[in-house]
This record gives sequence, C-alpha cells and structure tokens, in this order.
Amino acid sequence: MEMPRKAFFATPQEAEAAFYEARARGDIEAMMSVWGDEDDIICALAGCPRASGYEEVRDAWRRVFAGTRVDVRVINAQIMQGVLQSIHSLNEQCSAAGDRASRPLLIVTNVYLRGPLGWHMVLHHASAAPAAQETAGPPKILH
Repeated sequence: MEMPRKAFFATPQEAEAAFYEARARGDIEAMMSVWGDEDDIICALAGCPRASGYEEVRDAWRRVFAGTRVDVRVINAQIMQGVLQSIHSLNEQCSAAGDRASRPLLIVTNVYLRGPLGWHMVLHHASAAPAAQETAGPPKILH
C-alpha cells in the first residue's frame, strides 16, 4: 500500500492538534498523515495489542474508527520538548453518546520526532488510569 502524502507540521503541537482532529472525525487518511513513515512507529491503544509499523498502526486506527464514535477531551498535558523530539504526557477523558457510566480516564504518552517534513508522531500509548481510591479520615497504616 502506498503511504499518503505527509502533512507538514511546523511544531509538535500542530501535529498533536491534527492527531486529535483526525480522531474526532474518524478520518484514517488525516490520522496517518500525522504519523511518521518509519517502520518502527508504535501505537498501543488502551485494551488493545501493540501495533508496530505503518500497516499495523493503520489497521489499529481503522478498527477504532469502525467502532462507536468516541469524543476525547485532552486534560493535564505536560510537554517535554527538545530540538528533535517532543514527549507529551497527558490524560484523555473519553465519552460516547449513550454511555451510562463514565469511562476510565486514560494516561497517554505521545512522542513526536522532527524530520525533513516537520514533526510527526512515532508513538501513541494509552492505558487506563487506576481507579481513584476513596479515603475517609487519615491514611491507614499497615504493619
């Protein structure tokens, strides 16, 4: 399969905005234009097997887009950026029409590399955050 023409992203923040816009629209071509062409790109979606390489990553997103449309809100973003690499640690709050219970908050790491065609994603890793533990009174001490 021929890879789609890559978009040019001047900053990793532009690439990240395009990633979440493509995700919101369920647009596989726009999604893959955010990803690098390297065969060592990795996508680990919450509850799914790790996808490695362009074709596996594309297939993973194709399956996501074939399912229920999910709205994603990004919160608590922290960015560590260098000249050639940018690491974004954030939370995703996901919801879908008809959800009776809230979905678990996701802990996400997105990594972008700068190359000749600007910034592109090379890693997206999402996992469910641990359930918040309720505490009443002072913490319990175990001996």
